[in-house]
Amino acid sequence: MGIFSSVAKKAAKAAKKDKVGVRTKDVPAKTKASMEAAETKRKAAAAKSKSGKAKSAAKVTEKKGSIAKKMTVSATDIKQAKTANQFSAMQRRIDAMPDGNRKKMMQQLLDRQRKEFEKMQSDEVSRASRKSAQSASDRKAKPVTLPPMPFKKGGHVKRGKK
Repeated sequence: MGIFSSVAKKAAKAAKKDKVGVRTKDVPAKTKASMEAAETKRKAAAAKSKSGKAKSAAKVTEKKGSIAKKMTVSATDIKQAKTANQFSAMQRRIDAMPDGNRKKMMQQLLDRQRKEFEKMQSDEVSRASRKSAQSASDRKAKPVTLPPMPFKKGGHVKRGKK
């Protein structure tokens, strides 16, 4: 029994070297191999989630870029954006049509509507710039001009005949 016990002791020591951590009743002791495998799995999962987060962040960034956060968007701006989207959708449909009179007529109609839409938008921009220039001019202080007062003749200004 002495030989068997010394072999058993050596085997126990070798097994102890491979085991890391404390063994409890419920949880078996972890070996280095199992811990390394778990570590590689964890690293792979972290890399996967990191790439997923980067992709979702890129999607969010694209969406953020479409509308500025601190900018108010009016209902007319939203309508104009929808109209522009409809123009591009219609253009794709026309491009998909077979060549012929119908395609030519639809293209002319779309071009005419797009030209009218762009003219309306440019008029709106020039109107806005005129308004801002006018309001800036109104804010500037102007000297007050009064008609000359003839104080020698009693201070009354001569008015035109009615």
